[in-house]
Amino acid sequence: MSVESLAPTASLKRQLPSFVAIGVVGYVVDASVTYTLARVFGWDPLIARFPAFAVATTGNFLLNRFLTFAHTTTGLWEAFVRYVMVCTVGLVVNYTAYAIALSVAKYVGFPTAPGYLPLFVAFGSGVAMFFTFFGFRLFAFRV
Repeated sequence: MSVESLAPTASLKRQLPSFVAIGVVGYVVDASVTYTLARVFGWDPLIARFPAFAVATTGNFLLNRFLTFAHTTTGLWEAFVRYVMVCTVGLVVNYTAYAIALSVAKYVGFPTAPGYLPLFVAFGSGVAMFFTFFGFRLFAFRV
């Protein structure tokens, strides 16, 4: 393997910033819905993540499909099914990191009230981001 083959390609250099920006949008949606469900409706923070994640995932799919991976030749429906498959694994990674962070925070006495939940959502999302980018790039959109 040569040093040149390790260098990021032009498409990768374009895709990563777009993916991260869209991920920030998804995070804001995810954290906002989680916060609202927990704070306003009294949902358990662990349960509130599921509908929040579904809303954020659908929006992120559309943004990633038409912006980050716009050059894909994979059909919309096929890409969506594959995207959801990657997201399912990403959700497990994301949720596990989120739940562990909540547990550790409670153990060490860090607040876990609804106002702090965006920090835990960000942690879970950040951990899962690395896995999902390459899953989307190589499997869902095949670019």
